[in-house]
Amino acid sequence: MDSTIWWIIIIGILVLGLIIAGIGVALFVKGMKEPMKKIKGSANNMKERFDGLNLELSSLTHTTTELSEEIAVKSEKIGMLVDAGKGTMNSVVDLNASVRAITDRIVGRAERDPENRHQVKRLTNTAEEIIHLPENLQTLNPDEEKGNYDTLYFGKVR
Repeated sequence: MDSTIWWIIIIGILVLGLIIAGIGVALFVKGMKEPMKKIKGSANNMKERFDGLNLELSSLTHTTTELSEEIAVKSEKIGMLVDAGKGTMNSVVDLNASVRAITDRIVGRAERDPENRHQVKRLTNTAEEIIHLPENLQTLNPDEEKGNYDTLYFGKVR
């Protein structure tokens, strides 16, 4: 056989191999289209989930910031309230001490001077009368059962 025939056979085999390779590549590409679509869909799904997670993360960050600011404001208010409570306690203690000192002075003066004793007794009686005034006014109302409400008393308003 002649070398040209061998060359033709080799070229034929080579062309046949290229055609088979081309068909294989075409089938490979065609077969890869569906998995590539699935991969692209999965990638898009992952991107959407990632965007959702980023959105949720930014929302949580914003909420955390708001909560920390609110906690700071409320802590400041509670601190002011505690300080006010301490100040009120100190004021009550000071007021109690002042009242005790005034009371001690009045008692001392009353014990030393008979005129002051008489005045203290009169003021005490007046204070007791004021304290018991509503009770006394109700007992002084004889027309209550008859329905005559022309007199002044502390009771049920009709």
